[in-house]
Amino acid sequence: MRLLHGLFTPFKDFLFTSQCFHCGGDLEEDENRICSNCWRSLTPVYPDDHTYRVMVERFAAGGIVDRFVPLYYFEKGKVLQHLAHGLKYDEITSFGVELGSMIGISLRDQDVGAGLIIPVPLNKRKERERGYNQSDYIARGVADVLHLPVLPHAVKRVKYTVTQTHLNADQRKENVADAFIVRDRDRRAIRDATILLVDDIITTGSTIQEIGRVLKDHGARTIIAASAGLAKLGEDT
Repeated sequence: MRLLHGLFTPFKDFLFTSQCFHCGGDLEEDENRICSNCWRSLTPVYPDDHTYRVMVERFAAGGIVDRFVPLYYFEKGKVLQHLAHGLKYDEITSFGVELGSMIGISLRDQDVGAGLIIPVPLNKRKERERGYNQSDYIARGVADVLHLPVLPHAVKRVKYTVTQTHLNADQRKENVADAFIVRDRDRRAIRDATILLVDDIITTGSTIQEIGRVLKDHGARTIIAASAGLAKLGEDT
């Protein structure tokens, strides 16, 4: 299947608004929820950035994630944080699809090929409270551009994990250890596949590496991690 089945568009995403969700400025006729100036204000991730190099080295040392493609830096109080909050908590799922489309374009421009897409799963408690998994919508945006199948339920969280917001890298790794399994019905599709793992924000990469490890244990050939946001590290990290 190319598109995710069972995704809904929350009522809030149907509401008309003439003002930018982030800055409050008036939207032009061809703008939807976010003005062009705010989109342009997002800080791109470049290959020679300190944070990107550290993350690539971290993934290489782990031996699981073969390629890493983040789009923008997640900066406190700035546009991407506001977009992520709107996507997660305000039911504005169109932000996820739009960011996913941007990821898809970036992957296509870099000639990064994959066979299928798997969104990072939420724990079931959060998904029940929220009504959806924000990464599903990002995956849908990627799929729309790259015309790839999405397996939204291939990976399942089987261990409740505490929020990782205030945990350091070692604590995050311990928190997500053995937290995921691959569903039996998707094991054949995963074997020998190049898998694009999609998340909204990547901080230390612990969750991505743990999911990638489980997928490779079930025969996945290559793991590509992609995210809308990347938490910026200090120069001394």
